[in-house]
Amino acid sequence: MMTNRRHRSAGEEKHVLSPIEGGLVDKIQPLLQYTKPLPGPGSFAEVFLILKNKTDQRVEGWLTIIPPRGWMIEPGQRLMIAIRPQGTIVAEFYLSIPTLPAPGPHFLQVKVTVENDLIAKAAFDLRPGLLHLVEG
Repeated sequence: MMTNRRHRSAGEEKHVLSPIEGGLVDKIQPLLQYTKPLPGPGSFAEVFLILKNKTDQRVEGWLTIIPPRGWMIEPGQRLMIAIRPQGTIVAEFYLSIPTLPAPGPHFLQVKVTVENDLIAKAAFDLRPGLLHLVEG
């Protein structure tokens, strides 16, 4: 367990975020769960991406997670996934904001591909989770 990556304080709360409008979410419905506010530079926030398969077919493919520009993600950006029909999986990863974050927007993007077909695409606005907003 990566306890050295966790950061907790009394003012934090679990937050579930829906994707912004305009994505491709009819087959796979994504939600993002994290503790708000996100920790400052040098610390990693534990993040959970919840993926619900809304089809009657098993989905086997790749999940790609693209953090906002300059942010770090661990253990990596690409994961192999399998979701049973009408099932749900959770992908756990860690995010760290840069020392000098660029001005917003701060979008975390996710894509699910099966073979070469894009079946889901969504973006989450992380700006509300930042303790200190950065204006440009």
